[in-house]
Amino acid sequence: MCCRVAQGSGRDKVKKKVKARGDAPPVTPRLNLAPTQNALVAVHEPGDIRLESMRWGLIPSWARDKSIGAKLANARAETIDEKPSFRKPFQRRRCLLPVDGYYEWESRPGGKQPVYYSMRNGDLFCLAGLWETWMIPEQVAEPELPGLGQAEVETLRTFTVITTTPNRLAKRVHDRMPVIVHPADYGNWLSLESKAADLKRLLRPFNDEPMQEHYVTPLMNNPRFEVPECIEPINI
Repeated sequence: MCCRVAQGSGRDKVKKKVKARGDAPPVTPRLNLAPTQNALVAVHEPGDIRLESMRWGLIPSWARDKSIGAKLANARAETIDEKPSFRKPFQRRRCLLPVDGYYEWESRPGGKQPVYYSMRNGDLFCLAGLWETWMIPEQVAEPELPGLGQAEVETLRTFTVITTTPNRLAKRVHDRMPVIVHPADYGNWLSLESKAADLKRLLRPFNDEPMQEHYVTPLMNNPRFEVPECIEPINI
């Protein structure tokens, strides 16, 4: 599972990391970003990369309502080209989620203890994801207005984070970890020209040597706890 990340860096730093063009949308930096909240994600555009604001928790185009998104915050790499919710996005709508780090929870006698994973050099890194556009018609609320009987369309872009088997560092705490894409592979992952077999080879555990982990305050178990202490090391 990967259901909490830190995306606390400013838009300019995120743009530089993924070499995106154009203006980045205004998204509030968060050190305790959870599903149903909005994040900056990098997506393909012809000959380039752009940043968009999307809601975490993929809602398939065929879904009847938003509630399914909470169950689709993650997608397993092993079955990503088989599951109905992810098969088409894997073919054409892949994205990157730039983060400062991500969290997992270790089971301890006193309860679940959050652990923060990041890079030793403090750099941003990108998680592999898929995105989708969801639309649902909503009846016009005021019948006296022109256009009676027509429908307004709500459009929402959402994403999911892909997980794989853990590396040596991550498996101490959990049997899954998010797919971390090597910077040299950003273009391949986003490109519409990449073949499925080549893409699946990117969905592997990341080398653990550049990574580090430390315990953080259990207060961040609450997604409303949004302060710098979220990522600061503690002793237990």
